[in-house]
Amino acid sequence: MMKTKLFIMIITLTLISAMLLSCGTEKSSISKKNKSENSLEKETGISLDTLPLNNVSPDLINEDEAEEKETKDEQTQESGETDEETREEEDPGEPAVEVGADGITRVNGILVANKTYSLPEDYAPGVDPTANAALEKMFDAAADDGISLWVVSGYRSYDHQYNTYYGYVARSGQAEADRYSARPGHSEHQTGLAFDLNSLEQSFGETAAGKWLKAHCHEYGFIIRYPEDKESVTGYMYEPWHVRYLGEDIAADVFESGLCLEEYLGITSAYND
Repeated sequence: MMKTKLFIMIITLTLISAMLLSCGTEKSSISKKNKSENSLEKETGISLDTLPLNNVSPDLINEDEAEEKETKDEQTQESGETDEETREEEDPGEPAVEVGADGITRVNGILVANKTYSLPEDYAPGVDPTANAALEKMFDAAADDGISLWVVSGYRSYDHQYNTYYGYVARSGQAEADRYSARPGHSEHQTGLAFDLNSLEQSFGETAAGKWLKAHCHEYGFIIRYPEDKESVTGYMYEPWHVRYLGEDIAADVFESGLCLEEYLGITSAYND
């Protein structure tokens, strides 16, 4: 009996010792861990409590990824719309050509009469009053600069142009006449918006008046309608004396572009035959 009690006591003491040793080891590990954490925080200034946990729910991660993807898709779509709008601004497309009930052709709102687009035989507006007022204003400004400008030819009716054109045909032949005179119904002079000034010689462009006109006519709403080196586009040889009224804003835009009116509007000037 005494042996049995002694055996039980030994086993009990052994278990108590093992438990005490285990607790001491765990406390030591915890202490070391705390010391390591405190050391890391002192060296880096970063607390482990502020670091992200590794046990974040996969569902939350998937939700964040989905939101991020949706945001990127929206940004891409917005960027695509902006690029499309930019392309439309850079490429306005075909010119808006409209023929009114009166038979007058307007391209992007601008009345056009050239070899492609004709005027009705009965279209007889006379000199446009707005264009005439702008012309007088330009003449006054030129005079202030010591330049004299005057009208050689202004409005012409269909019949007047008929006689003028076929007179040139009789003198030079049709092919040559087509280079410097419009066929009836195709002349800008019939619009009442065009004027020939001072001289019908190309040398006019080299005179003080010709140079002033080229440099300043857009300020009063006019353009040199048939510029130098544009015959293949306008259909007419260089005419430094021929001005066409467009209004100050459009005339300035055409002047700054360096284009002739056909190029500016994106249209042709060629007879069908």
